[in-house]
Amino acid sequence: MARKIENSEELDLQDTEEDKDSAGSTENSAQDSSDADTRSSAKTKVQVVNTPHTKKPLRTPSHILRITLIWCFVIVMYLLSYPFLSVRMYITDDLEVTTDHSVIQYVLASQSTVDQAQEELQAALDGLEKSDEEKQEYDEDISDIAQLGTANYTWNTIVAETVNADALKELIDKAAAVSRKDYTEESVSVLNTAVLRARKVLCSSVQITQSALQMIMGGSIAEAFGVMESLGLSIMHSMFAVTLAVLPFACFLALCFDKNKHIKHIFVIIGSIVCLFVIFFTLYPHVGIGAVLSVIMYILILVLNLFSIYAKQQEDYIVAHPEEEAAFTESHPQFVKALINAKSFNRNLHLPTKQEQETQTARNVKKRQNKKKKK
Repeated sequence: MARKIENSEELDLQDTEEDKDSAGSTENSAQDSSDADTRSSAKTKVQVVNTPHTKKPLRTPSHILRITLIWCFVIVMYLLSYPFLSVRMYITDDLEVTTDHSVIQYVLASQSTVDQAQEELQAALDGLEKSDEEKQEYDEDISDIAQLGTANYTWNTIVAETVNADALKELIDKAAAVSRKDYTEESVSVLNTAVLRARKVLCSSVQITQSALQMIMGGSIAEAFGVMESLGLSIMHSMFAVTLAVLPFACFLALCFDKNKHIKHIFVIIGSIVCLFVIFFTLYPHVGIGAVLSVIMYILILVLNLFSIYAKQQEDYIVAHPEEEAAFTESHPQFVKALINAKSFNRNLHLPTKQEQETQTARNVKKRQNKKKKK
């Protein structure tokens, strides 16, 4: 029994020594891990960067309307490339150009009439006489400008099925491609008359369209028939087209640079009314799709401009009277954004004291009571 007790005591002593060893090993491992953490933290230093918060102003109704008006004028300037003038022209029996289709009487030409017109046009082409060399040298200097298209022409012809007019049509295209500045005025006049007579034989009509940009470059609708005597009409169209291009650009710049005043509203009103006047009194009734869309845009711009004036006046009032913030918050909460922006960015803004706020609140209550009594 004594031997068994001693053996058990020895076992207990061995267990306690093993526990101590294991505890020591865990302590060593914990210490090693903590040392490793301190080393890693010492190697990787965390740098805290304090980025200042940049506060942006709120989008007030006047600001939103100003941006909308800017985009409206961008669309208006883009529409300048669309047809502003659209008219169908006819040739009378006297070889005059007219837009009145009621005076036109179409008679289908016979083959002999077509052949006679072809011979006359061929003779006019063969009879072209060169102009003097000095005039040719001057015309060569402006040849690049003369080659710019000042209108778009879409021709329609009416020919009987039994008549072959292909040769006559080819001669007409050849005559249209002739550079008239290289020949004398007498021979060019004969050629133009022959072209008009040939087109009359073919019962021709032409749909002419001009964009505002083409009108700026000059050129009149009579050029389609070789008539070069409408210089005054070309200049008038060019001046009106310049107005349609310059005024929208001026309004665009005013809206971009004027953010806090009513100068932009004056520009928008004057520019829109003048452009509408030009479209209605110079192009009507021969208006193209570009002119129609521009009229719609200008009416929309005038309506938005009125809203912008009202919004700017309300915002200026609430900024000038910050004591009425509570009343405006109930009736017009969108306009209070201007006052919030002024408080955030305008250091010279006079904020009402507590006594002024109480006085204004009492006035508002008294106004409401008076309104209720009147009702």
